[in-house]
Amino acid sequence: MMTVFTKSFGCRLNQAEGGQMDAAFENAGFQRVPSASDVIVVNSCTVTQKAESECLKFLRHVRITQPKACIVLTGCAAETCTPDAIRGLADLIVRQTEKDNIVPLVMRHLGKETVAPGTSFRKPRTQRAALKVQDGCAFACAYCVVPFARGNVSRSRPFNECLAEARTLIENGFQEIVITGCNTACYQDEGKTLVDLLHALLPLPGLGRVRLGSIEPETVERDIIKLMLAEPKLCRFLHLPIQSGDDETLKRMRRRYTVDRVMRFLDAAYQQIPDISIGTDLITGFPGETEAAFNNSRKLVESYPFSNVHVFPYSERPKTTAAEMPNPVAATTRKQRARQLIQTAANGRLEYMRRFIGKPVTLVIERYDPHGRACGWSAEYLPCAVRGLPGNLRRTLATFTPTDIRNGTLTH
Repeated sequence: MMTVFTKSFGCRLNQAEGGQMDAAFENAGFQRVPSASDVIVVNSCTVTQKAESECLKFLRHVRITQPKACIVLTGCAAETCTPDAIRGLADLIVRQTEKDNIVPLVMRHLGKETVAPGTSFRKPRTQRAALKVQDGCAFACAYCVVPFARGNVSRSRPFNECLAEARTLIENGFQEIVITGCNTACYQDEGKTLVDLLHALLPLPGLGRVRLGSIEPETVERDIIKLMLAEPKLCRFLHLPIQSGDDETLKRMRRRYTVDRVMRFLDAAYQQIPDISIGTDLITGFPGETEAAFNNSRKLVESYPFSNVHVFPYSERPKTTAAEMPNPVAATTRKQRARQLIQTAANGRLEYMRRFIGKPVTLVIERYDPHGRACGWSAEYLPCAVRGLPGNLRRTLATFTPTDIRNGTLTH
């Protein structure tokens, strides 16, 4: 029996696709192993220079430490890296459009008989199951390499296929389903939208809850808030990648909204659901970003109780418009601004978490730590660690009342 090891970098969508590849290899008779193996699949990410460097570093490492392995490169690096950057690092390169056929391609490369595809369950990598519903993005933001890596047209999975996979996930004991995609808000199949899909998913028997991945501003977020108010199984969590709190910067980024529109939505969301968990992404040091523009982003973070803020120093990406823009910001300034914003966001996150001290919180148990505590994430996407629960409750929902916050985790 041949062995396979897969390593997925980057976003939740990549992680979901990594789980699909795992299942496809198992269905073809491969044994999954945690490290050294006959076949090593690297599912790459290149959304930032740092992410790309980490993927290439890992490829170089396995090339040296496992010279006899068949190394397969797939994911975004297969689309955006130059031939010189990946030359000699992989034995087989599988493009994004070929991911669903990765097993036959590997078998053919190895000179083995191709196994007919089966119907194996797509095993998630965590106790929360990711359901991929969409891929590709047509928004063409100035800084973003995703349209080059995943396609510049939104492509949605068939509505019934999404429901069928969700049923399979539930039948296999998963209480939480995470809806993911490249631009999830653009889901549409035969007139059915993301909200329609959620309406169909939430009543499925045996489902504990549904969590949404990232939703672009000025798409369906207002309808999502209405659905949250009506459906307790839809997590009160929304990730809204705002990217900047400055209108001029947003224009240069080619984003599709203004700061005022975002703030109006945030005000309405917090008014309707006071403890809603809203996260965001912000970029520091975008070309032309002045100190005043950066301070506008900082003021935005200070003005709202964001539960999560992912801060990225701007990173030039190949083929993007922003990579050629004038007035670049020095790399040291980008990082300095990022550190400032991260600290501001950390203070806000702690204040948000304190809201849940003394209130019932429900988590999906993913693992048990060395102290025997049940660990997982709340509906608000806050880390939790609970003492005193039985050790056989993985994948199940458990409710507890936090009494403290330790190392960024709700505990009792």
